[in-house]
Amino acid sequence: RVKAEEAAQAKLAEEARIVAAAAEEARNEELARVKAEEAAQAKLSLSEDNKLKAEKELTVSEIVLDDVLISFKKSTNASNNAQKLLFKKLNEKVVSKQQDLDDLKEENDLSEKGIVSAPKAFKSVSAENAEIESLKLEIDNSIKFGDAKIAEIEKLYKERLKKNKNDSLNKEYAKTIELLKSEQLQAKNINQNLITSLNDIKIATVFERNRRIKRAAYDNEDDRYNKDRAALERIKKFTEPSAIPFTKDDFDYGEPLSNIQIVKDVNNTEEGYYLVLAVHSDVSKRDEFLKKVVAAGQKDINFFFDVNTSKYYIYYEKFDNIGQAKNVLDTNKGNKPFNSKMSMVKIVN
Repeated sequence: RVKAEEAAQAKLAEEARIVAAAAEEARNEELARVKAEEAAQAKLSLSEDNKLKAEKELTVSEIVLDDVLISFKKSTNASNNAQKLLFKKLNEKVVSKQQDLDDLKEENDLSEKGIVSAPKAFKSVSAENAEIESLKLEIDNSIKFGDAKIAEIEKLYKERLKKNKNDSLNKEYAKTIELLKSEQLQAKNINQNLITSLNDIKIATVFERNRRIKRAAYDNEDDRYNKDRAALERIKKFTEPSAIPFTKDDFDYGEPLSNIQIVKDVNNTEEGYYLVLAVHSDVSKRDEFLKKVVAAGQKDINFFFDVNTSKYYIYYEKFDNIGQAKNVLDTNKGNKPFNSKMSMVKIVN
């Protein structure tokens, strides 16, 4: 009996285990079904989203497929690319001009310090300027073309609005017009900035070139002065007194002077009233006159150079006031052969 009861209990326990296992399996199957349904629903939702997205893209594609707009965009894109290339070339010219200006300024700065800089490689400025003018003209034409294209599409847009006020294609036209105007404004600003830079560089370059010319003129004037002084000293040192007296006809007085002549800004010469014996532009004639005056016994002969007229004024007496100068002029004019054409010259610096 006990064994029978134990067997019956074992059988009941086994049946209970089987029922629990079956219930667990059913529960798992239900969970799997629910997950499958959720996955299917998610997939369906994603499919719907993709479908909407595809429909939207199709709508945009249908808008873009407008033949007029497609052709217009292709044309403006090509023009913009060509214009960007022109701006790139013009900017390179601006950089090149700025470098030339920097080099010239550096050369002038070093020259003022007495430092001689190495010569720069030759560059044809006229050829470069011609290239710049050509680029400027091409850019102006491209900007005018851009204005014309904007006017063209605006006209088409207004005509479409009369027929279809709210269709999606009109929105694409409006968007395109807005973009073109923005790009056109940017192009005009870039062009103006480049032109302004070129003009500023041109003005600064003229200033630096004049600065170099003035420096060269100063150096040349200083060199000329030193040569003139050396020539005068040689004449005074090596000219022997003449054994034969001179007459006034033996002297070439050069350019005749009358009354009181005023000469301004004479380098290396003090202001005052000078009794001038002769005026020469030719150095050889100047030296010939000086030699004869020294040979005639006038050792303190001198001269100054007027850079404005490139003339030499030969004298041996100078006064601070006009009264003294006039008195000596009236007294001494003609008392020596080289004094016959003596006249008064006032230097104002």
